[in-house]
Order: sequence, then C-alpha cells, then structure tokens
Amino acid sequence: MVKKLAVFDLDGTLNRTDLYSVPAHLKALGERGINNVTPETIISTYGERANDYVRKLVGDVTDEEARSYLDAVAKYESEFIYDKGKPYDGVLNSLKKLKENGYYTAVCSNSSRRYITMVLEALGLMPYIDFIQDLQPNMTKVQTLALLLDKEKPDKAVMVGDRVFDVEAGHENNLKAIGCMYGFNPGELEDADVKIESAGDIYTAVTQLI
Repeated sequence: MVKKLAVFDLDGTLNRTDLYSVPAHLKALGERGINNVTPETIISTYGERANDYVRKLVGDVTDEEARSYLDAVAKYESEFIYDKGKPYDGVLNSLKKLKENGYYTAVCSNSSRRYITMVLEALGLMPYIDFIQDLQPNMTKVQTLALLLDKEKPDKAVMVGDRVFDVEAGHENNLKAIGCMYGFNPGELEDADVKIESAGDIYTAVTQLI
C-alpha cells in the first residue's frame, strides 16, 4: 500500500493562534512596561523561530530576559488556549476525511513539542495527527521537514502551510506545497503549487497533489 503523508504547519494553518496568543503576548509585554507593540506585529511573527522573533517584540534584551519573556508567554498561552483557542473552520472535517481515506498526517512546526502537543490536545485534533516534528536546535524548517521525511519514509507527501517557510520547506524537499491563504501571511504564498481560501479545501487540495 502506498504511504501518503500530508504534513501541516500548525499556527495559521490548523490553529487560529491569534485568539489566545495575542492576549498572552500583550499581557507579558504589559508586565514589562512595553505597550507599543500592536496585535498585527505579534501576528507577523507567527511561524518564526522564537530566537528570531523575540527581540522584534521586546527589543535588545539579554538572553535571560528573552527566556523570561518567552516563559511568561508560554504560561499565559497555556491558560488562555482552553477558553479562547479554536481551529480554523473546516480543519477537523478535513483531517477526518484524510484519515478515513488512508492518509497519514503530521505536524511540522517551528515550535516545541510541548507547545504542539498542548495545541493539538486543546483543539481536539490530536486523534487525527500521526506524527509530530518539532523544532530542533539550529535547524531550519527545510531541515526539520527532511528529518520527518527520513523518519517516516512516505511514498508520497505534500506540505501544507501559511508562510513562505512552509513553501520553501516543501520545495527544498521535492514536495508540492499547498498555501493557506486564510492564514496570517497570504502575501508570501505566490510560489505555492495550490492555494486554498478555506481550511475546508484541505482535503481536495491534498488529494489533487498526492
């Protein structure tokens, strides 16, 4: 049997991150006397590695201060997600249909395993995800996707995401890429092989490509 794998980014692809993450960031920023960061700036960092985005939000701080900020955000996100968090409309049905039709599914994200697991459990998506590939030290998404593919060895695979990192990761690993225009950065997706306007279109797009 052919092993087909749909690989998903998490934030902005499956997860409406802004619903709980923006309040978490704003609370952590406010505690540090930083009140000039907009929700739009916070959202623009989604998909980046923590080490790359933290100083965009809190300025030129020490590594210890950066870690303290990220720890505070993680704490507040874990509090807020259960009340505020939601997947995009259509995500659950799309994942169910993929599983019912014999596809394997994975999340490959520039986030920690703790965060990915928390989100999937809070949103009720964990039963529909077979594999998790979290961020690895000093690795790009191209490299972490390669790691996942090497471990799971699918016969066919496709990358689904809302950032340029996702499209690049797919293409650099010789996969087609589906661009989620409903996510946080639709302007980055011109090179995606297929573009979708709704998470309800995921199943059709995946089956079109693999």
